[in-house]
Amino acid sequence: MTESHTPFQKIPEACRTTGLSQYYLRKGCKDGTIPHIKSGPTYYIDVPALMEQLRTKSEVQAAGR
Repeated sequence: MTESHTPFQKIPEACRTTGLSQYYLRKGCKDGTIPHIKSGPTYYIDVPALMEQLRTKSEVQAAGR
């Protein structure tokens, strides 16, 4: 399985998969706006859920224009 097909990814991998910055992903994990789980000190981003969340936000913004 390649990195892009792994649902939960560490922040550096999720950064490469999504194109979002590590700062944005780390900040979102800490404030709860990015779907993730935490194991010890490591955040694992739920990439499919994040992509759906971004898609939904984009559609809402487009509809509001």
